[in-house]
Amino acid sequence: MRAIACLCLTAVLAACSNHERSATTNEPQAEASAVPADGSNACDVLTQEAAAKALGRPVEKLDNQGGPAGLDICQYGYQGERLTDMGNVSVTVQPLDLASVKSGAEAQGYKFGSVPGLGDAAYYSAEVGLYVGKGNRTAIYLLAANGMDDPKGKVIALARDTVGRL
Repeated sequence: MRAIACLCLTAVLAACSNHERSATTNEPQAEASAVPADGSNACDVLTQEAAAKALGRPVEKLDNQGGPAGLDICQYGYQGERLTDMGNVSVTVQPLDLASVKSGAEAQGYKFGSVPGLGDAAYYSAEVGLYVGKGNRTAIYLLAANGMDDPKGKVIALARDTVGRL
């Protein structure tokens, strides 16, 4: 259940940031989901192997069209024999600098702690995940699984393994 809530919350936060960008630049929202000039997108950053390592078991790619906001998101997950035996990991890449994305989340009341040595800068919030900035792009990492109280260490390890592809 926590995994679903985390994914929904990320989608809402990302949609808000994406909406603000479109409203201020008069660009269509589809522009935000376009593959950047360097060719990397969310599924270049998060691979199936990296997702399986982070969750500690085999995963399947989850269907994602980016929703109405056209988000650049990549998700992997697993479903066990019981409905509650599930986990997922996602990366959402935004064509916005980290300060802007983090500021939007802070304006909604979320608190962040600094994570040194990751990307240009990184911040973690138990409520909305790990935000990693690299150049003028931000990756939002979320990881949740049944029985995992605090995914902070695992999501930071995942980001350390994958942020080089951002």
